[in-house]
Amino acid sequence: HFEVVAGKVIDADGQQHRFALVRDGQAGSAVTLRQALAAAGVTAATPATVLCDGDAGLWRLQREVLPGATPVLDWWHAAVRFEHAIRAGRRLEAPLTNRAERDLERAKWRLWHGRWAGCRAKLTALLRWTRREDVVEAAESDRLQRHVTDLLGYLERNEGALVPYAARRRRGLPISTAFVESAVNEIVAKRMNKSQQMRWSRT
Repeated sequence: HFEVVAGKVIDADGQQHRFALVRDGQAGSAVTLRQALAAAGVTAATPATVLCDGDAGLWRLQREVLPGATPVLDWWHAAVRFEHAIRAGRRLEAPLTNRAERDLERAKWRLWHGRWAGCRAKLTALLRWTRREDVVEAAESDRLQRHVTDLLGYLERNEGALVPYAARRRRGLPISTAFVESAVNEIVAKRMNKSQQMRWSRT
């Protein structure tokens, strides 16, 4: 078993360069990533924005290879965690479910508009609320508490990569790593498509 890191570099003219590497430790991965970026004309001095799903190892790679880049946490991964928490909140009995869903939607709205401090305050208050005696006794409250804790921790770990997503989207700037999914499919398909009779060797 091994882990593959896949990415796509898109330059100012829209030219796309795909790359993939096996993560084999920080030093080896950094060298391979630096080579892949160099092939696309990117150096440590190139102004860049790096979108990532929040993996700590990938952020370390980014800081080593592109220390001056602007990090952006992928919106989709944050939104999915909000959705998990909202679904957990809907499993509570009324009126508890109304409070949970309302606070989570408000926190998500704040994050979308770049108001991280307000988002964190709302989630922290909600977490305190889930620990109240009347809430703790409610069915499914532990599930909600677990999801809100996970969401808050995820956002706090990636605090430096939180941006005003709404403003970026209005300017036509990327807020999601969805464009990388096509690169993953292309890289895998090119090597594994039956018509090409190709497979990866152990090396």
